[in-house]
Amino acid sequence: MGAQGWYLADDQQRAEVWATELADGILDVLLPKDPRLTDYVRQLRYLFDTLAVVEDREPSTILRDIGQAMTDVHYVRLMPEGLASGTVWLSEGSRAVASLRDLFVSATYRATTWLENQQPRPVEPGRKPNQVYEFLSRRVLLGLAQPGSYILTAEVPLNAGVPEQLSLDSQGRYGGAPLARRVSTAFYDGAAAARTAAEHAMINSGDLSAFAEHAERGLSANVCEALAELSSHGKVPFELRAAWASSLPMEQPSGILRFQPEVIEQLQLGAEYLRDRFGRQGVSVRGFVTKMERVPTAGPGSVILLGRPEDQPTSRAMRVHVELTAPDYNRVGRAHLDGQEVLVQGDLERSGNRWTLVRVQSCTVEEIRD
Repeated sequence: MGAQGWYLADDQQRAEVWATELADGILDVLLPKDPRLTDYVRQLRYLFDTLAVVEDREPSTILRDIGQAMTDVHYVRLMPEGLASGTVWLSEGSRAVASLRDLFVSATYRATTWLENQQPRPVEPGRKPNQVYEFLSRRVLLGLAQPGSYILTAEVPLNAGVPEQLSLDSQGRYGGAPLARRVSTAFYDGAAAARTAAEHAMINSGDLSAFAEHAERGLSANVCEALAELSSHGKVPFELRAAWASSLPMEQPSGILRFQPEVIEQLQLGAEYLRDRFGRQGVSVRGFVTKMERVPTAGPGSVILLGRPEDQPTSRAMRVHVELTAPDYNRVGRAHLDGQEVLVQGDLERSGNRWTLVRVQSCTVEEIRD
């Protein structure tokens, strides 16, 4: 119950009193302790009926959560218009399952990247490390569909059946939590960040800057695209809800995330924005240095290249800002004096009309051709 926002208000000899805050006040419920009580079954039935009304869930779903004390469960409630409860069009249902998988691929990538104290990319690499796919194939389960529009469930058991291969001092973003909980939290956090950024854009006349600001919380173009695809690009509204394993409760309960068509529209625009700003990875830019600057006069510095990406040799030349280490800066300085081309590889990002090559991987000077 604590995972759903209830708190222990009183601990009596034969029962516990649990409470939650509602819009019109505080609601108390009684949880009997002793099964020998004559009204034990009746009290439990009343408890489950009350929880079902307050949490807007079926009593059977609540019972299922109780039986999964060692498992995080994520619910995706599709709300197709004009269909009977428990049904969805086959094309939209299969697309939702594929999108759910994509969201977990992204969550696992981010969780394992944070574990190494690195920052995930706002546009994720197409091919993830093998441990991402190994985790997904052995640790994330697709549960039974449930009534109530059409509800998909993804289960993430916290009790690993296989070694996680984590060092004892592995901390990363989520501290010493099991890898499964790290992935589970990254899944929810990414979706929550996407929704927050989309709402910011809706309130602020389409301002998409919040998508970049939320990138450090796990937001990426891939998350936005998977959420949009899950809704069949706005045709099927949906909700996400997390039921955290009671064996490892969260400090704060997680609310329901609702994705309406207008939110999905902003997610699609946000994905394009992130790809436009951060989306070119491992790009090699060839060109000539037009400006060099560093303060003080020794150490790393910045240069401006006038050139083109190697994979777009016929494109219009662009000015690209690059931050270089001291050795690379000195090497490029000599090339500038000799009129030589340089080739720099990194991730090409755009902010307004300014292009910047970040996370530089290599910097070489081209030989002068006769």
